[in-house]
Formats: sequence, C-alpha cells, structure tokens
Amino acid sequence: MKRGVAFIRGIGMFGSKNYTKEDISGCLMHIENKNMKIIGMYGNDNVIFEKDDKIQYATVGSKIEQCLAKTFNTDFSVTTRSLKTIHHLLYNFEEKL
Repeated sequence: MKRGVAFIRGIGMFGSKNYTKEDISGCLMHIENKNMKIIGMYGNDNVIFEKDDKIQYATVGSKIEQCLAKTFNTDFSVTTRSLKTIHHLLYNFEEKL
C-alpha cells in the first residue's frame, strides 16, 4: 500500500464550508475498501490515505470529492499527492527555505 495526502480546497475559508474534522472523517469512512483506506486527517482539510497499485492517486481524489458532495450537497475540489512526492519536495527545497 502506498500513502498519499488529499488536500481539500476551500474548507472553512471566508466562513464557508465550515465542516468539522469529525464530519469529514465520518463521511470518508464510507469510501474505504480493500484498495483504499483513510489513515487520518490533519486539520479538517488534509486527508492521509493508503491505496494499492490498482488505483491512481487522482482516483482517490475523485472518490473523496464525490463522497463529500453527496454528503454535504455542495461541490468540492481535491488535489492528491503521494507522500513520496511531498518528501522529495521538502528534501529538495528544505535548504533553500
């Protein structure tokens, strides 16, 4: 299983979409299956997940968008990245920051 992070855009910004971490994690537990598992959340807009090689990171993002839209009756935009990509970004630019 490979780990990744899903960034949910627009949560709690400018007083809109003020959903709690519990609201969102409760919704997302319904999309877990043998190919994908929600590991945890950081804040109410960053989702850490595991997925197998059968599905793409973007597919996980789409599943999260669909689940949130169905639960909260509004559109969401989600961007996903592998933890490997995030690690490389931090490693390659840490000295320059």
